[in-house]
Amino acid sequence: MAELRGIVILVHVLAAFVFIAGYLGTNLLTELARRNPDAAFRRSALAFSTMFDRRLNAPGATVVAPTGLLAVWAFGYSFLAPWVVAAIVLYLALPLLGGLFWARVGRQIDQALAADDQATVDLLLRNPRNIAVSRVENLVVLAIIVLMVLRPTF
Repeated sequence: MAELRGIVILVHVLAAFVFIAGYLGTNLLTELARRNPDAAFRRSALAFSTMFDRRLNAPGATVVAPTGLLAVWAFGYSFLAPWVVAAIVLYLALPLLGGLFWARVGRQIDQALAADDQATVDLLLRNPRNIAVSRVENLVVLAIIVLMVLRPTF
């Protein structure tokens, strides 16, 4: 069982690194695009943001979920432990936000970029609701990391 624990936690932590690297890259590049008025820079930053999202964030997140559940089982934690339940609920919010909110915003930005409509790109990147959702999402990711590291017993 100890060997299984080691393998499970190694894969889980490596997937988490990939997920967080993609998440941070996506967010930092989008923030740079939001703050820079140069259209060429913005287009490049958003293209790289999409690359980070698709090549690191999404695959890492896909592996983190099942390996996290395997780690709970392998280490003998209860699936009803408050920190486990909280982490699962918070984690499930991320793909919901991605699919229900960010996919729509991303499509709108892509369409505006394709039409070279910089005014719409500006509006979408600087939309207060989009920024607020992004900041809340950042707090959710931070809360998940804290729960994984500290595993509080409440």
